[in-house]
Amino acid sequence: MKNISVLFCVLLTFFCRAQGYTQQKNEIQNLVEEVRQHIIKKDTAAFKALFTKDSFNWTAVIRDKTQQKRLKNKTSNPSNLFTKNFQDFHLFLMDKGNQDELFKNVHIENDDVIGSVTCDYSFLLDNKVTNYGKEFWQLAKVNGQWKIISVIYSIELD
Repeated sequence: MKNISVLFCVLLTFFCRAQGYTQQKNEIQNLVEEVRQHIIKKDTAAFKALFTKDSFNWTAVIRDKTQQKRLKNKTSNPSNLFTKNFQDFHLFLMDKGNQDELFKNVHIENDDVIGSVTCDYSFLLDNKVTNYGKEFWQLAKVNGQWKIISVIYSIELD
């Protein structure tokens, strides 16, 4: 009976802890949707506010199939890795056309102050997928708000 009581207490502790992070997980899910909405609305100021100060860091790795095509076409930049700063992203976001980013298979890991998001994404321009891949975000809760510290993603051109 003593073993059952100990097991019950351990399970109750895990259940309470898991419940305690549900609110944070919902907040992070809202952050994912905010990213999408700011892209659609081309709201670069609101988009930048989702990141920690001076940490806007997007690193992309071009997937093998697309990289082979780039090399075959003798691209001027043969590296399959590049990093974007906010100015680069701002110019990209302000390009002509309707932009959207769809997130699927979103997986969130977190405690009360740090978290990560992994997902499959598709980037659309004028309702047509232009590229897709995986994204990994690192997050921190700063002064009560979830902020993105960095994003790394793979790119496959459609």
